[in-house]
Amino acid sequence: MADQHEVVVGNVGTVYRGDSSKAARLAYVEYVSQSKVGRGRAGGESVVWLWRGDVYREYEGTLHESAL
Repeated sequence: MADQHEVVVGNVGTVYRGDSSKAARLAYVEYVSQSKVGRGRAGGESVVWLWRGDVYREYEGTLHESAL
């Protein structure tokens, strides 16, 4: 689990898992953008970037549980 990155999107699930911080960043930025504009299944969803099993970055979408 040396430099393991994982990006998880609300109801979509894991969209990236691997050792590349660059690929993780690209996935995180893309899905945060989709969430913000309300596009596709990621629209309004939360996006979390995990690094070594801990939350590294997090975007709380507009569909988080307290809004339901």
